[in-house]
Amino acid sequence: MALGSCTKDFLNKNPTDKISESNFWKTQADADLALSGCYEFLCRGYNSTSSSNARGGWGGTSMFWDGLSDDAFVSSTSNNFNIISRSGISSTTGGMQSEGYEISYQAIAACNKLIANIDRITSMSQQDRDRYKAEARFIRAHYYFLLTNLYGDVPLTLEPLGMDDASIRLGRTPKNNVVDAILADLDYAGEKLPNTSYKGHAVRGSALGYKTRVLLTSKKWAEAAATAKIIIDENKFSIYQGGYRDLFRKPGQNSNPEIMFSARFLPPNMYSPADMMYSYLKTIQPLGYLVDSYYAIDGKDIKESKVYDAKNPYENRDPRLKSTIMYRGVWRGTTASSAFDPVAEGVLGGFLPRKYINESKWPTSYATQSDQDWVFLRYADILLMYAEAKNESVGPDQTAVDALNKVRSRADVKMPLLQFDNALTKSEFRDIIRHERRIELALEGQRYFDLKRWGLIKEVMDKIKDPDGASRLFMARDTLWPVPQSEVDMAKSLGNDNFKQTPGF
Repeated sequence: MALGSCTKDFLNKNPTDKISESNFWKTQADADLALSGCYEFLCRGYNSTSSSNARGGWGGTSMFWDGLSDDAFVSSTSNNFNIISRSGISSTTGGMQSEGYEISYQAIAACNKLIANIDRITSMSQQDRDRYKAEARFIRAHYYFLLTNLYGDVPLTLEPLGMDDASIRLGRTPKNNVVDAILADLDYAGEKLPNTSYKGHAVRGSALGYKTRVLLTSKKWAEAAATAKIIIDENKFSIYQGGYRDLFRKPGQNSNPEIMFSARFLPPNMYSPADMMYSYLKTIQPLGYLVDSYYAIDGKDIKESKVYDAKNPYENRDPRLKSTIMYRGVWRGTTASSAFDPVAEGVLGGFLPRKYINESKWPTSYATQSDQDWVFLRYADILLMYAEAKNESVGPDQTAVDALNKVRSRADVKMPLLQFDNALTKSEFRDIIRHERRIELALEGQRYFDLKRWGLIKEVMDKIKDPDGASRLFMARDTLWPVPQSEVDMAKSLGNDNFKQTPGF
């Protein structure tokens, strides 16, 4: 009787809890909503909007990547980084092993949807549609680059997938071909995006910066140096002189001339988990190996410096140490009782991050909503990538040394400048650049990927012990991760013989 009383109009009504495809792609507001959906993936991580979205390793919890390097220790089972760091990874490990694949493709699908449909909005100018496409293609490149770094060969799809045979039978595209697609996306973005400073939306400098990173990882040294030089010459970004620490907390991040791309947070609707994860839960603990790598203020290793005092180990050191690492006695709040005591707090290694921490949030809890943006790319990295690419392509020269010195000469850092002379060898300068990257970019999620692209990951990690006494181990096969076994099983069930598991797994 109820069904009999329904009209045809009633039965054909669109769902009330989602936007109908046929009613979408009509206005610029639709385009804005779709583009926001692409950017939202950058903020995934322990409660940007919901902890069910993703866990450690995403958005404000990108510091977890340092737990796979010699810079930090993951003290919990969060997203299985601790298992991965000790070569326990398998095709069914889960956590970041599967999220790195699945969430990247969710983001890519959102970007492909926008790219394929935005031309249906005829009320927008072609220039505006191209700009929206460029932002989506930039974000797509961001995720494909992560996928190639983690898994090597991966399925390449540049348009929305369906249930057709071609979609179902996608195989893993050779990594070189995926990298070519990444570079094509970044070239398009570099051409169509505005050549301005960064205010939250990707700009030309963002695209050129990522292109530099991709070329550097591909060992295309001369091209990487040339791309970085374009950014330097266009002079849209500069080293921030308002304090190294304030690069990583508000309000210093607002309109910051050094930040080139980031995950942006604005509580209460989109908030960072930084203070909760790194201060309250103490999930990431810097290792003594990192602390000891900071030079003394005279620019020498602490084993060689005459100004280093083992009884006062944190004095007369590179100022970036105090801005990055929380050690015993550092105040976390406003009273002496809030001074950091690693023994009382059960911090086995003795250190916590200070980078990305805002003391005004102390004491923190699960309810803490932080507003720190996570910085994925900044101008200091461009300068160091330029120095590295130039050195690898032609050896040390004055321009490469000058680029490195710009990083060292930050107003509140002012470490001794490197003097260029013809006696400086490529190997010596390489070591200097690599050390500078470790210090300048410490706990920013870069060290693991640097060690992999330098071919040093096994050599370094096999010597590392965690504060809980466990030894790190890096098996050669772990250079590329296994894709989720569920993906392999699904492909097999659909008769897709093109999709294979990563070799070694």
